[in-house]
Amino acid sequence: MKIHERVKRGKKVWTVDGKINGKRQRSNFETKRAAEAYLKTIDKEPELSAWWAGLTLTDRFDLKAALDIAKEDGFTLLAVAQNQAVSGRGKTHLKKMTLAEAIGYSGIDRRWKNDPNAKTKSGFLGDKAMANLSVGSLNTLRSGLYNFMNFAGPDLQCTAVTAELIKSWLHAGGDKENNWKPTTQKNMSGHLRNFFNWCVRQNVISKDLNPVSQLEKINLESFDPYVLNVDECRQILKLCYEEHAECLPLLVLNLFCGFRPSETRRLKTSKGRDCNFNWEDNEVVLKARQTKTKMRRYVEMSPNCLEWLKLQKFDLPIVNANHKWNKFLQSAKVELAYSDGWPHDCIRHSFCSYGLRSTDNAGKVALQAGNTERVLFQHYLKLVSKADAKAFWNILPEEKLKAAA
Repeated sequence: MKIHERVKRGKKVWTVDGKINGKRQRSNFETKRAAEAYLKTIDKEPELSAWWAGLTLTDRFDLKAALDIAKEDGFTLLAVAQNQAVSGRGKTHLKKMTLAEAIGYSGIDRRWKNDPNAKTKSGFLGDKAMANLSVGSLNTLRSGLYNFMNFAGPDLQCTAVTAELIKSWLHAGGDKENNWKPTTQKNMSGHLRNFFNWCVRQNVISKDLNPVSQLEKINLESFDPYVLNVDECRQILKLCYEEHAECLPLLVLNLFCGFRPSETRRLKTSKGRDCNFNWEDNEVVLKARQTKTKMRRYVEMSPNCLEWLKLQKFDLPIVNANHKWNKFLQSAKVELAYSDGWPHDCIRHSFCSYGLRSTDNAGKVALQAGNTERVLFQHYLKLVSKADAKAFWNILPEEKLKAAA
């Protein structure tokens, strides 16, 4: 491209002459300075084309929308940027994040020997992993958030999530349409509340537009815990001893000491400081890292608990305990002829109910179970008779009963 000075219709002009994309183009200007400025823009066109190609589709739409508004109101985008740099200084502006970017990754999934989906920690899950959230809680959180992301779409902007979208997800039962019960709906909405509160703190969405805050609270019916009767306790103990002997210590500690199943899987019988069993005082000492509440706990082993533990030599932890325990529960469900599934946490409910009825000491029972008295009465307690409580704490192995007779 070159600039020529010439006369057109009796008037001096400067002409920029040359080829653009293989076609000759000529543009006339009244001043040489204007012609030189135009020539500079032509020289920079390949650079501008490359810059435009590097923009995402979302950025292009944003630029076009901003330009349309600026033209309609009679100002330029440059003027907007200059004004914002002065008047908007010190103000916080929202970040643009898709659901996939905001939810992120928790890093390596320890349930896999070689995690095929291992990625660098990022987003909300990455922050929770760095906060040392327990593996079980992290997996539950990740499962719920990924379910919502699959339902809404990973490329959806966080600011585009509405309360209506969340409600449709809850009513549909997730991306697999599982027809969730109110308890599951409340738990899932809790995961989203946790996530969107993080988005507010990270300036991804504004506090006023938090979609979860617009949802109504899900009220649940009062919980009526299921308690195994004395005969059912004897049946599952006998079944476990005869067909699932490796799980017997887990069942005994769950039933007569009130341990959570997850806590029994963390117990160790090894010698040294890692051992959780104090056989001199007949106590089990749980370290803070082994409990759900992250608090150290002492649990006294009852006489019948000790008798059941003496039936066989055992080493804890057992390999693949979670799978073996679930297999035992399936057998127990068949043994007791439960058609609607195994009642939730019924073994611990039994310990709490029989323990409180026999001691009338809610503080002691709650301390052994690793709960507060309020939680004990709200979630675990079901009234049983004094006679049943006495019979429960006298459930002994058949060999012991025969010897006593």
